[in-house]
Amino acid sequence: MVRSVAPLSFLAAAAAAAPTTILETGTTIAGFGVVDGLTFPRIGGEQADETVFGGYTDNDSGLLVFNSLTAARLDGIGSSSTDASGNTFTGFGDFGVSSGNHRLGKPLITFVSNSGGVDGVFVQMPSGLFIGVASTAEVYAPAGDTFYFLSEPSVAVSEDKTQIFVAFAARAGSSWRGIVLATIPEDATSDADVVLTTVADTSTPIPGGNVSVNFRCLTVPECTPQGDVVFFGSNCGSTGSAMVQAQFDKLAYYIDKPRDQHALTKNFDQFVGGSHVHPGIWRWGASQGVIGIVNFESTIPGGHEGESFVAFSDPGVGLDGTAAFVGLGNAGTYGLFKGNRNTALKLVVSKATPMPGYDGPTFQNIPNVPSVGPRGEVVFFGSATSAIAGVFAEDPDSGSLNTVINYDAMVEGQSLQYIGFGTQAYSNGIAATYMVLNDTTCGVYNLAVSHSTQVV
Repeated sequence: MVRSVAPLSFLAAAAAAAPTTILETGTTIAGFGVVDGLTFPRIGGEQADETVFGGYTDNDSGLLVFNSLTAARLDGIGSSSTDASGNTFTGFGDFGVSSGNHRLGKPLITFVSNSGGVDGVFVQMPSGLFIGVASTAEVYAPAGDTFYFLSEPSVAVSEDKTQIFVAFAARAGSSWRGIVLATIPEDATSDADVVLTTVADTSTPIPGGNVSVNFRCLTVPECTPQGDVVFFGSNCGSTGSAMVQAQFDKLAYYIDKPRDQHALTKNFDQFVGGSHVHPGIWRWGASQGVIGIVNFESTIPGGHEGESFVAFSDPGVGLDGTAAFVGLGNAGTYGLFKGNRNTALKLVVSKATPMPGYDGPTFQNIPNVPSVGPRGEVVFFGSATSAIAGVFAEDPDSGSLNTVINYDAMVEGQSLQYIGFGTQAYSNGIAATYMVLNDTTCGVYNLAVSHSTQVV
């Protein structure tokens, strides 16, 4: 089924407590074509200003932007967009959007793309100018070689609105891996304004433990308005080859997803046949260096006596610096946890926690990295079974859980086949989801998050 509409008319009017339809497959967008597929969305801005998601047609791709305040889709970033040198972008990879606004009132978007035959990390300024943060054409001095892999960028605006932070994972040479932070003036006009700093790399010792080992796996850095960077890191390793291990992790399942896709295991923090890899969620700051938010030595709050963590997901990070993650303990405690620089680690959800909107079932699986709101509240996808699942929100005041949407809901008069909700997908009372309807229509939908238990 193909829908043909004017560029802005695909935005469905939102009834009370009903999803706002942002974009569905089969829609024709002027200058872009018929949309064949979409990515999980992310949402940014202090007033949930913009929903950002990838879209593709049979011969093109781009990042599409929906402005929640004006109820209009912006042009987004596509193959007609150009970098500062006039090169057009070809393809789009990982992307992120800032939870805070630039001084001029817009959230910022960072993304990985190719321009002029070179892969790079870029950030879009409010003026529309694209600043090149890093590229595979440059030698990074701390690595002693040229970047050959750039991924997982995140972006934040400093609390005083004077600086922009972009953090990303990188690889260079034969064995160097690292997390890099770019600091950019808020009024930057060229790539020359970017200053890069190594947050952690393969020469950085992992804090704690009786044996001194360095980081080897460093993934999904999230920068904060406070100038910190939160990331997953471990001394990942295996007794087998990287190729063999990668193949196994695509075949082996953890609950309902392959090991390389589930939030808890996709970072390979526990290798089959491998030794202790010292995993943890770490926070870097310019003054204190790398410190542990939680690691393999941490005692699990709400767990068994003396129980410590053995596995972690990537962190989701909020505007106030709160980090949330999925964790597993050595005595089987499994759940969603959060903490920040000023508060102790807290258990938000465990397998004993009742699921709102249902009579009896408890949470058994949290497969995606959670989102964190501006007051440290956590919003996440959780399930008891494949049919008993949904998106749930923590009340920032009481800590109680509320239903945002579950599989009992109807959207556009249809039942749901799939609900997708990941990190950076909640801001100021709005959650951005990817859903598949009963007729296999796929779409991006925004949902109001209430703090009274309610099913859409």
